Amino acid sequence: MNFKINLSEKSKEELIDIIINKEKKIEELERELKKYKNPNTPSSSNKHIKPNTQGFKAEHGAKRGAPVGHKGTTLNLPSAEEIIPVFAHECANCGSPDVELTGNVKEKVVVCLIKPKTIVKKYLQAEMRCFDCHNITLALHKDIPERGIYDKTIQSLVNYFKFKSRLPHNLIVDCMNSVFNVPMTAATSLNITRRGSDKLEQHYRRLEQKIKKQDVINADETICSVNGVNHWMWIFCNELLSLFKFNKERGGDIVEKTLGKNFTGKIVSDGWKTYSVYCSKNKVIHGRCWSHGLREVKHECKVKHPSLYKWFCDIFDMTKKGKAESDENKRPVWFEKCKAELSMWITHAEVHQNLRKLTTKIKNGADDWFTAILHPEVPLDNNEAERSLRPFVVVRKIIGCLRSDIGKRNYEVMMSLISTWQKQNKNVFYTLQATL
Repeated sequence: MNFKINLSEKSKEELIDIIINKEKKIEELERELKKYKNPNTPSSSNKHIKPNTQGFKAEHGAKRGAPVGHKGTTLNLPSAEEIIPVFAHECANCGSPDVELTGNVKEKVVVCLIKPKTIVKKYLQAEMRCFDCHNITLALHKDIPERGIYDKTIQSLVNYFKFKSRLPHNLIVDCMNSVFNVPMTAATSLNITRRGSDKLEQHYRRLEQKIKKQDVINADETICSVNGVNHWMWIFCNELLSLFKFNKERGGDIVEKTLGKNFTGKIVSDGWKTYSVYCSKNKVIHGRCWSHGLREVKHECKVKHPSLYKWFCDIFDMTKKGKAESDENKRPVWFEKCKAELSMWITHAEVHQNLRKLTTKIKNGADDWFTAILHPEVPLDNNEAERSLRPFVVVRKIIGCLRSDIGKRNYEVMMSLISTWQKQNKNVFYTLQATL
């Protein structure tokens, strides 16, 4: 905006117009800024409005790496399949041949990869005529694929690269051609993923039925463009299962279509009205995500109203203590205490005009903020859903959008099953190989 205006030459009416226009421009810029600087936008999306940290030095004494207390991981290697003695006939330092063995041996374990050998097999399927049904059929073999010319191992690799490693088809083809010496085109890679999702459709259907029987479900959603039209990818999950669903709207009856009208479990969500409407309509127990609530209160209150922010954090601590209470008879007491404390917080917060929108959100949560006290199996946050949805968010950043309804279905089926197998500590590749 250009503020270099000679105000002394302007009339009163012109000055009023200038002020009104500037106010409108400021409001427009503030609305645009809220798309990035808000409690629900991840830091990775705000790099362009963050200060450049290049050249900054770490604090003195700061340690790089994992935080204190991190368990870390240990690489478990199998036993050596081949032992190779290594001798030398000259000194490695000066090259002198006047050497002798000292008797000490240093063991060095090396993990090797033998390049897989691609074999082309030709099956001669005998034709048979049945005298009972009068049909002509071909003899079958367990290694002959139902469709196409590639066996289960190659099909599993392509689907693994696409949905687990998140590679585009051109890189999958390059890997298959260069590393595995398997001739393939991008169109073939795409067809293999489509055939894979078709074959696993029955497993996806079983997963849909299992989700309806779970005691606790975490739910979340994220936007994704499908051929230029905005859709929403929904996730319904817990620590053992994941079910992905596409929907054209961020609302409607998607929750009811997924969980059914007779769902008897509990739902944990970020507070989006679609979940609360479903829970209210079908009398389902609903838990609100405290991580979202704390982020929003921190964003609005930490600087301008620090006492309200600390008070809200104290209510969260009370809720955690109520959830951890071992005496069932004391849980309702903790519930009423936390509920009364939040009611007082809302009364104090809504006095401030800039907090009216925030207090409305908190008030809409009502008793759902404290569901975990009466039902300790319910988590206080919706992190399970957000972590489960994260791989698809990464895919969205890589590919930009999906091109067709077939692509939607592929991602629904494959990401649901792969996420579920991971949570159940199954080897994704070998499970794919056994299932396809």
